Amino acid sequence: MINVFRPHYDKPEPPPTVESLTRDVHLKPIHSHNDYWRQRPLLDALSHGCVSVEGDIWHFDHDYTVTDTTTSTTAQFRKSEVYVGHNRIFLHPENTLEHLYFDPIYKFLESANKKFSDPVSKDVPFSVFYNAPEIPLYFWLDFKTEGRDLYVQVQKRLERFIKHSYLGYYDNEAGQHKPGPLVITLTGNVPWELLEAEKTKRYVYGDCPLHKMLDASDEDMAKYARQCVFASASLEQLLGKEERSRAERSGLNKSQGETLKKYFERAHSVGIKTRIWGGVDWPIHVRDNHWQVLWELGCDLINADDLAAAANVF
Repeated sequence: MINVFRPHYDKPEPPPTVESLTRDVHLKPIHSHNDYWRQRPLLDALSHGCVSVEGDIWHFDHDYTVTDTTTSTTAQFRKSEVYVGHNRIFLHPENTLEHLYFDPIYKFLESANKKFSDPVSKDVPFSVFYNAPEIPLYFWLDFKTEGRDLYVQVQKRLERFIKHSYLGYYDNEAGQHKPGPLVITLTGNVPWELLEAEKTKRYVYGDCPLHKMLDASDEDMAKYARQCVFASASLEQLLGKEERSRAERSGLNKSQGETLKKYFERAHSVGIKTRIWGGVDWPIHVRDNHWQVLWELGCDLINADDLAAAANVF
């Protein structure tokens, strides 16, 4: 008998699907901050049950190259692309908005909304969450370059989502928010004048200033309710520098909690959800205290860099 050595080859992993990522995963009020830093952008967030994801985006009005003298490699960036990354120095040509986010999200939505010979009755297309297809994915785009230019670039890339009714939107003529499986919020250099100029359907929302809401007039609050699904602010903007510093060491006390709750309730009074950024990441026990207390006070999204830790808390 001749023994023939047959090396073992692992089967390549199948491409991720809505089912493989989110089946039997409990959805949690977690916002995947700087999501593009994950080992698997978007996919890690979905597999941990995050309902919200954020990416920083950049667009340039000309082509340019970047040469790394230590490796003698040159990267080319094109004006036809929108790039995702934390700062310009560390952008990568392959990390485009389509590649990291829009392409996989669109694929997941198409998979979740298959064409049946016997039509399935549904008012709104299904989302990317296998166990809860009625819950939308909240996707935030943090504008890092000039807002008006980026707004135009993003609008071009939303056409396929609009065509298939995959986007939540604001109907200006009806004065109503219309649900969809994907809800997009713009933050950073938001061109508010362009959002206001949309006279029929507006397929993106702005990130309203939570820290201004306690002093806002009823007229301003009504405007925010049209423009936004979420309002956010930093912990320092809401508590002040001194109280923010105190909270870094000992968690959130009763007085600080009462202050924060007023902001949450003010936003909720006009149907706007809330998020706080710039929170505490260390020490770990203080961070976990903040997450838990913020949720109990009524904050709708918990900003997290460590998704596994946040998923364990919730």
